[in-house]
Amino acid sequence: DFNNSLAAILGRAQLLRRQTQDEALVRNLEIIQTAAEDAAATVRRIQTFARKSPAKEFEMLDVSSLLNDAVEITRTRWQNEARLRGLDYEVTLKADSGQYTVGSASELREVFVNLIVNAVDAMPAGGKLSIGCEREGSRLRLQFADTGTGMPEDVRQKIFDPFFTTKGAQGTGLGLSVSYSIIERHEGSISVVSELGAGTVFTIDLPAAEVSAEVPAAPIDDTQVRSLSILVIDDEPAVRETLAEMLEVMGHRVLLAESGQSALQTLAGNNCDLVFTDLAMPEMDGWETTREIRKRWPDMNVVLVTGYGTGTLAPAGEDRLVNGIIGKPFDFSQISQTITSVLAQPVLENAGT
Repeated sequence: DFNNSLAAILGRAQLLRRQTQDEALVRNLEIIQTAAEDAAATVRRIQTFARKSPAKEFEMLDVSSLLNDAVEITRTRWQNEARLRGLDYEVTLKADSGQYTVGSASELREVFVNLIVNAVDAMPAGGKLSIGCEREGSRLRLQFADTGTGMPEDVRQKIFDPFFTTKGAQGTGLGLSVSYSIIERHEGSISVVSELGAGTVFTIDLPAAEVSAEVPAAPIDDTQVRSLSILVIDDEPAVRETLAEMLEVMGHRVLLAESGQSALQTLAGNNCDLVFTDLAMPEMDGWETTREIRKRWPDMNVVLVTGYGTGTLAPAGEDRLVNGIIGKPFDFSQISQTITSVLAQPVLENAGT
């Protein structure tokens, strides 16, 4: 359900970005897109936690840019909503560009957002939050210093413990414990100094990285793929219609179906080049729908769309049942890459048997 909602949010944000030249609106849509992508990454981490799946490969990151993203993502919380309550928060960021580390952008943004939100919550009457990042030798030192209520020593000692919270029913007690784990995974450390009535300072230490000049990858051109006739199957209208509009913007003709049975009827009366089918649907799920499609149209290209991610395993003995898998939420780049990849594949022979 979360990934269905995020798919609609992310898809609509990208559609709107393509329809406007207004710089302020584009910036706001970029913030929405970043927040949705980070939320999706958080859901994926929750899904894979028990399986201990290998982490996605880290990449070179500009920490100052991630800090700025976190400030913008939380701006509504500490500026707009606060003003409605008659409160005033001053959030300052001092971080030179070009401070790089190697890691996961979504994970580090999640940490920074958590620390900003916690700082705001610790200043119920308003206050100041100073965020800084500087390089010290081979390390980066980040600080989040607030003028809030502070915390007693017994609370400070438990602050990174899972499920420990001072927010009562409103808190989960997972924000800082997850942040601690993320920083450790990045070969860093996070510590806190606090005094009751005198504010709190969180300090993060991360390894610094040197940037090597690289040729940027060429952007994906949606027009490189010929116009196709594509059937989209999903029982969630918001996801179905969002994916359809994205495909139409890319120049494809799109047919819609809300279930496996209605999809079979649509395919019987129309020539289609490709099918995008949701996995979790009532009556006939994505696997069963694909089996039925394969029985009647063995050469049909089928892509599975799932909130469980691209690591979704096919039923035993049916590894070649679908041509590709795309996770929710999806973006234009993922859709384009998937279509290109599918069209480059040989026909799946006897895939459903």
